[in-house]
Amino acid sequence: MYRSQVLVCGGTGCTSGGSKKVLSAFENEIVKKGLEKEVKVVQTGCFGLCALGPIVIIYPEGSFYSMVKASDVSEIVEEHLLKGRIVKRLLFDETVSEAAGEIKSLNETDFYRKQKRIALRN
Repeated sequence: MYRSQVLVCGGTGCTSGGSKKVLSAFENEIVKKGLEKEVKVVQTGCFGLCALGPIVIIYPEGSFYSMVKASDVSEIVEEHLLKGRIVKRLLFDETVSEAAGEIKSLNETDFYRKQKRIALRN
């Protein structure tokens, strides 16, 4: 079982924005840091927020990084995956709750809040 999963959007919008390079950079950096038995990198389908792509979500925290470039990957791996510190400059604005000092889940954003999951409701 992996301690973290890195989900990289593979939808057409994110792909046109460079998500394949981001995915490759994560795979390479994970191996370089010796994390391949602890961190799984997965290419996903579209998250629906194409204008924010390339999108990366890291679980179990659910940190939603937007407009990620391949050049950002080493910082995310070093800070988030190794040191446990979220890279705030890359977080999607709506997931940052300054007042509470916490990160909101993706389902709490305006885009997803009113949607009802049918196929993956669990």
